[in-house]
Amino acid sequence: YNRSWQKLMKAVSKKKNPQQFITERERIQAQPLTEYLTDWINGSAARLQQSTVDGYLKMTGGRIAEFFGERGMTVGDLAGEDLNEFYAYLDDKGLTAATALRYHGLIHAALKYAVKKEYLDDNPCDHADRPKQEKYHASFYSEDEVRALLTAAKGETAYIPILLTAYYGLRRSETLGLKWSNIDFQTKTISISHKVVEANDGGKYRPKGFDKMKNKSSNRMLPLMPEVESELLSHKAQQKRNARILSSAYSHEYDDYVCTDQTGCLLRPNYVTTHFATILKKNGLRHIRFHDLRHTCASLLLKNGIPMKAIQEWLGHSTFEVTANTY
Repeated sequence: YNRSWQKLMKAVSKKKNPQQFITERERIQAQPLTEYLTDWINGSAARLQQSTVDGYLKMTGGRIAEFFGERGMTVGDLAGEDLNEFYAYLDDKGLTAATALRYHGLIHAALKYAVKKEYLDDNPCDHADRPKQEKYHASFYSEDEVRALLTAAKGETAYIPILLTAYYGLRRSETLGLKWSNIDFQTKTISISHKVVEANDGGKYRPKGFDKMKNKSSNRMLPLMPEVESELLSHKAQQKRNARILSSAYSHEYDDYVCTDQTGCLLRPNYVTTHFATILKKNGLRHIRFHDLRHTCASLLLKNGIPMKAIQEWLGHSTFEVTANTY
């Protein structure tokens, strides 16, 4: 208690308006945790990815509100043991350790801000048992399995996203964000500089494009492979035929996007993931996640003697360590 009092007095002595600081500190500590987290997320929206903001708000309004809201937990009440109980609650609900880590990361970041502003003396997350995630072992296809997949997917709505991800190891958001204006058929290059994610738009979630990528390394230039070029040109011609046949029923809002359906609408990220699983099951192919096509691309590059540094740049990883630790 004495240490806390000394910290408070030291913080107050540095403030231009001590009384205003004390009032705000008391307000923050008395604020319900869910309300504080929501305020912090909205206040941090300018520097966070839109998908991160939407995800954080879902987490706060979901499991966090269920657990801490029912207990009337305030920011000032929260202790390490409360967080340990919350992580146990998530485990009881069947959530993975990886998911629990995301909750831990959100709460830790939000309370770190409160500590920085000296509204809290320390971060309760530092006194909790951080959820431990088992190392993920990526699944991937062999060359023969990739060929079988592409043959099975031919003619399916998700064929082009599957093709692009298998050949280039793109993230799902990058695949769906590819535009015709990003492809130079003269210089034979593809620019990865745009993404599509499910974003909250007026209370409804729909696919939305963003130029802000996951990290600086995500912006990269890749060669346009002959096999991919042929399929893309065929797909572009099909888009034009669909637009002509459907006339006014065809959507022209996404004309510059590569991954659209027969009506010109942008493919939804979740649709691609679920449709991919359906294609595998329908054709008796070994089950992997759509994201595992990215791992497949990396593993085949590695198998063919491509240096790890080059694979890092190809995949758009932020550091060499991420690539090396994964593959």
